[in-house]
Amino acid sequence: PRIAELLGEVSPDRMREYLEVLVGFEQRHTSSVLDGPGETGIIPAREYILDTFRGFSPLLQAELDCYEIRPVSRIRQEIELCNVMAVLPGRSDRRIYVSGHYDTVARRKDTGSFDWGRWDNPAPGANDDGSGTVLTMELARVFAQSGIEFDATLVFVALAGEEEGLVGASLHAQRAAEDGIRIDAVFNNDIIGNSMGGNGIVDGRSVRVFSEGPMDSMSRQMARYIRRWAGRYVPGHEVRLIAREDRFGRGGDHTAFNRMGFPGVRFSESRENYSRQHEAEDTWDGVDFDYLARNARVNAAAVATLALAPPAPEIDGGRGPMLGRGESGYDAHLRWAESPGAKGYRIVWREAWTPEWEHELRVGPGTEHVLPDISIDDFIFGIAAIGPGGHESLVNPYVRPPRSFTRVEEIGR
Repeated sequence: PRIAELLGEVSPDRMREYLEVLVGFEQRHTSSVLDGPGETGIIPAREYILDTFRGFSPLLQAELDCYEIRPVSRIRQEIELCNVMAVLPGRSDRRIYVSGHYDTVARRKDTGSFDWGRWDNPAPGANDDGSGTVLTMELARVFAQSGIEFDATLVFVALAGEEEGLVGASLHAQRAAEDGIRIDAVFNNDIIGNSMGGNGIVDGRSVRVFSEGPMDSMSRQMARYIRRWAGRYVPGHEVRLIAREDRFGRGGDHTAFNRMGFPGVRFSESRENYSRQHEAEDTWDGVDFDYLARNARVNAAAVATLALAPPAPEIDGGRGPMLGRGESGYDAHLRWAESPGAKGYRIVWREAWTPEWEHELRVGPGTEHVLPDISIDDFIFGIAAIGPGGHESLVNPYVRPPRSFTRVEEIGR
């Protein structure tokens, strides 16, 4: 009931309000910091996002996450790049991120091409990625004002430098890895608010979730988790799982976290309109705010459930997953470390050629279970922790890492 109430607080009107302000800055080019403070550009945009975060609740710890950038690739001069963060502390230090990028870029009307060193042309970026930014802002408000105490710490972040090569996300993810911060999941939202494709097809009842492989990566476990819990809380909105890191030939900020070993997925609308991406025509009237609100609720359902659940059980015994054949030699003997706060566990398994979990079994407190007459060669297994309120963790799969082999020439003749 608490999660259902939280989802009901998501407001399309508030997201419209945030987006109209962001689009009003005319462009939010990452390098427009060189213009200095003014009524346009990325500086007033980040100050607006920061002030809005701070106004939601004293529980939110809002701050700029800044880096000095040397000229590199599409950034032609030294600049200060700042992500905008709002942290909602939980009972534990493990983190769950919700993100969108607030920077923009658009083709020049006079040449029809990109000039990455200039930012004096309109780039409103309403859908790319104002939509993901305002979704992130609205969920920061809803979660901070919910009155719910979450086990996980929630981080709502508007990232910069995405259009120049995932710069802000890469720097933040690298710093988090160096500092030993535990990030359990990154929910990245990019181009998430348009329900009519450029081919005229309308789809306001589904959203795509992209995740990196292999099939049993933790990012793919996230994708399955999102569809499972969105089906419970937002049953009229289909989550379409796409077995790709991102759209063909394109990328997003979740990839920067993936590269540092953090699970993360990308949400994108089902029907893209490319004429409203990286163009001056990407204005706020091209965003369907009711559709955007449904996508926000899909995010919120999975984020809230995961944040209330215990952490996923650890299953690595030092030499790989703790999975054996049992005393008989023909059973599946699963072992795991106790998950803090767990009252039980859900064991799942499927045939090894199949992407979806086919079977499940709930078991009580304990750290092992035997599934009789089930071959560990023929099935993939996983386990999730269940908290006292019934909220479940991500599934941790029993998958052995790839083996390494000695090269023949190193052995000798």
